[in-house]
Amino acid sequence: MRSTLKIVAINALILFVLINAILWILAFGNSARKVLKEHGLVGRSNIAREAKLPNYDGVDWAKKHFEEYREQESKYKSFVDWQRAPYAGETINISGPYGQRRTVGPTDPDKPTAYFFGGSTMWGVGADDATTIPSAFSKLTGFNAENFGDIAFTSHQSLVLLIQLLQDGKRPDIVVFYDGVNEVAHKCRAELTPWSNLAEPKLTEGLELRDAGSGGMSVAYLFSPLWQAIQSLARQLPGTNIPKHHYECHSNKYKAEKIAANLIEDWETARVLVESYGGKFYGILQPVAYFSDTRMDHLGKGTKEGILAKQFEAVYPVIQQKMRGSENVYDFVDVMDHPEYIYIDFCHVSPNGNAYVAKRLADIVAADQTQRASVGQSD
Repeated sequence: MRSTLKIVAINALILFVLINAILWILAFGNSARKVLKEHGLVGRSNIAREAKLPNYDGVDWAKKHFEEYREQESKYKSFVDWQRAPYAGETINISGPYGQRRTVGPTDPDKPTAYFFGGSTMWGVGADDATTIPSAFSKLTGFNAENFGDIAFTSHQSLVLLIQLLQDGKRPDIVVFYDGVNEVAHKCRAELTPWSNLAEPKLTEGLELRDAGSGGMSVAYLFSPLWQAIQSLARQLPGTNIPKHHYECHSNKYKAEKIAANLIEDWETARVLVESYGGKFYGILQPVAYFSDTRMDHLGKGTKEGILAKQFEAVYPVIQQKMRGSENVYDFVDVMDHPEYIYIDFCHVSPNGNAYVAKRLADIVAADQTQRASVGQSD
């Protein structure tokens, strides 16, 4: 009996040591990767590919930009879920209580103010501070533009951030929401709902593991990092066919409809809020490579194909249909229809793409201002 108990105890001790060793190895691996990433010793292939796209011929800051982009970190922020951490670089600068990216342009206090919201395309992946959409718009119009875009933000996160800004006493003259990509690319994933953001699965899993281990360390909690590591490694093995994400909007009409409806409702709520303070709201459906008539040969074969393309084919037409009965919303899906190299992937663009967006928006704003002036004179 004693020998049996001794064997059980020894095996339990060995298992405990192995589990802890695995956890320490995983923790060390993540830390080591972070250090290597900061020194540019990992991820060089992607940086080289992006910086060498024909979009950036003659652009000396391109390589540095993508290096700095991969150094970006975020921190938890109540209700909007995350926010860019402060950063000072050559092409990217982030500061302030809202984690804003710097906008380059006129700063005349007597000029109107324009607040821009959206995901990574508004934030400016692929552009330095001076060539983001807000910076390009500011240079065209003379407006004081501020960039409140953040990586992976959906329209609902932007709406919550707008509410916080209004509560803080901000009163922008115009507010621009630039959405669509993250509504589809994220919410069409099977593990997410039409009301989800990208962090929901990880937060849910963390809370479930915590609850399972309340009163003591659970087995699920101990083995979770190992299981995640195995899954991650399995996806990298040659010949495996394990998809990174499962998408369902192409086969789930209800979900596609609800995602589209939620976007329109977010825009409408934002419009009512902005107008209640005397401002002007603009909701913009952003372009994607799948529907754009521009040069794509630099991105390789199949850019307009695949499971993600099917999600946009299922949702974007529904959004466009619902937009017809809404106020102050604009379809920019064709704004990149120029015979140039513009896209750097399915949605992010180089500075020339941002310039096209800023120019169309500036024209719309100018037409609205002219109409308002004429109405005021007639009164």
